Amino acid sequence: MLLRQSELQRTQLQLATQKRVLKPSDDPVAATTINFLRAEISQYEQFGKNADAAKASLSLEETALSSSTNVLFRINELLVSLGNGTFGSDEFDAIKVEIEIRREELIGLANSRNASGTYLFSGSAINQQPFVEDNTNSISYQGDQNQRLLRISSEVVVPISDSGFDIFVDVKNGNGTYNTTAGIANTGAGIISTGSYSAPPTFLPEPFDISFAIGGGGQLEYTATGRVSGTIFAGPTVYQDGSAISFSGVTLDISGAPVAGDIFAVDPSSSQDLFTSLKNIIDAVDQYVDTPAGRAALSNSLGSAKSSIDRSMTQIDTVRAKVGSRLNAIESEEFSNLSLLLNSRTALSEIEDLDIVEASTRLSQQITVLEAAQASFIRVQRLNLFNFL
Repeated sequence: MLLRQSELQRTQLQLATQKRVLKPSDDPVAATTINFLRAEISQYEQFGKNADAAKASLSLEETALSSSTNVLFRINELLVSLGNGTFGSDEFDAIKVEIEIRREELIGLANSRNASGTYLFSGSAINQQPFVEDNTNSISYQGDQNQRLLRISSEVVVPISDSGFDIFVDVKNGNGTYNTTAGIANTGAGIISTGSYSAPPTFLPEPFDISFAIGGGGQLEYTATGRVSGTIFAGPTVYQDGSAISFSGVTLDISGAPVAGDIFAVDPSSSQDLFTSLKNIIDAVDQYVDTPAGRAALSNSLGSAKSSIDRSMTQIDTVRAKVGSRLNAIESEEFSNLSLLLNSRTALSEIEDLDIVEASTRLSQQITVLEAAQASFIRVQRLNLFNFL
């Protein structure tokens, strides 16, 4: 009778929990498989949480980068306006004020935070403000160059952040190989282009100076000289407005009216953060003088700044493309993880879950057997010798 009561209690507990295996001794092989499947399901569920966190972080980053691109588009429009020869000081001041505001907007975007208050673009130093401005309006990067990573499947780990250094700071100025500038002491109205580079090496072998002087024939001539070696790479050649100047893989042009003594520099490109490029524009407007030489100086500054801004936009677009690829990879892995999670849950259900119909039938049978055993016990308990006689 005690055995029948134990069997009945076990069936009742199975029905209450709807589980077939209540303890390892019920089915040792099934219990081992159940533990494995539970661990596997827990892992897939954690992958799902990681994927959600990764998508949230990357979506915020993509929004900040998209907004930065929109701001730079507006700044490019303002640069075109600054090149308008009919604008006076009032128009220049209004444009400068907007560029200053847009620069502050970009700094704010570069210092974006997520819902938990951590910075998006500080690398792994998530509690450190990435971009800090000092008293001279110069910006310094305070984060690191690491990426935060999250595992979204057993085989895939995705970056969920990008360093602000890689996006906003490590941008080559000029055309990416060299940067052209006009000498600050120039008195002529010459304007130098950004130029292009076609030599086999991917870097400028040395900096060059393009200097102007009056030649023996009384005409204005230019000479391209290596600043380190002192080697003359081009010229002396009679200057022609807008004609191409080529040497050592460098191709550019100088237009306008340079004068003898003017110098234009061709320097290897260096990293220049986006905020410095914008500050250079603001400084150029502040220093503008409405003379032919002043207008040329402004055009040269704007040309150099626009080239750097265009490269910054390209850098941002490159990172945005990477962010989009990561989001696509996450969605793909999420679909795979959900399929695996469903398979594991199905397998666990088949092994662990109770057949309710079978258990209910068994419960009815066990109740009947127990009642019969109890009735028999009562009848046997009443037997004694006098009843027997």
